[in-house]
Amino acid sequence: MNPLMKTVYFTILLFILILPVTDAFANELTLNIDKTIYEKSDFISVWGSTEFDSVFISIKDPDGNNVWNERLKPDDENNFSTLIIAGIGGWQKSGNYLVIVESGNSISDTKFFYNSGAQVNPPSAVSDYYVSPDDLYLTFAIAIIIVAGIFIYLARHIILQKKTSYDNFKLDSKKNRDYEKYHSEWSEEEIFGSHKSSTETKEFRAMYDDNSLPNYYLILGLTNDSSQTEIKNQYRKLAKQYHPDRNKDSSEEKMAKINKAYEILSDKKLKAEYDKFCKLL
Repeated sequence: MNPLMKTVYFTILLFILILPVTDAFANELTLNIDKTIYEKSDFISVWGSTEFDSVFISIKDPDGNNVWNERLKPDDENNFSTLIIAGIGGWQKSGNYLVIVESGNSISDTKFFYNSGAQVNPPSAVSDYYVSPDDLYLTFAIAIIIVAGIFIYLARHIILQKKTSYDNFKLDSKKNRDYEKYHSEWSEEEIFGSHKSSTETKEFRAMYDDNSLPNYYLILGLTNDSSQTEIKNQYRKLAKQYHPDRNKDSSEEKMAKINKAYEILSDKKLKAEYDKFCKLL
């Protein structure tokens, strides 16, 4: 073979070997993303280059469902870029998401991890201590019911207390707590409570020694052998008769003596101490 033919054959062979390589570079497609982990509302930056006049970008979730599609046109330097908001359109699952770029006959892809947050993930994907929103609502509702129940229980006496005829009258004595504390004793309702005496036993002895010990039985119009029921009934009768709201001619002093007599005689312990000195009168 002469030298000219050898040169021709060599040139043809070189052209055959170089053509696929230059074709591969001409059709090169690149793909890049800025991070490998994203959370909801993060920006996903996608960019690359291609020799073709259009690029189609898609994102698939862990189940292979399309959650994003976009078509781009490269710039004059064959570069393309876009920003995608993570989670837009409702990306329901955490896991590995696949970014796929198609341009001409070329396809390129890359992966990233997306954390969709506790509100949409199953408990096992987030934490062993996960509490669903429904459970939180139920917990708050139960707490409110418990607090309301405690409040009602503590205020039960006020809520269930029946109004008496005294409550319906506009009386001046309601402005005076010294009068008002006795109104339950002459009302039609049986709402007596225990009477705490401020008189000590030693005061009986002091009053007896200086001959100032009152005869509380006489003040109430009773005898020394009167029962607690008789004492109570007689006190109610006198309270109705002499209370300033019922009897304008009654004096505070008279009502005070009646109240004091009942205070002593209605208390069994004080009555027993008082009787010791009363018998000596």
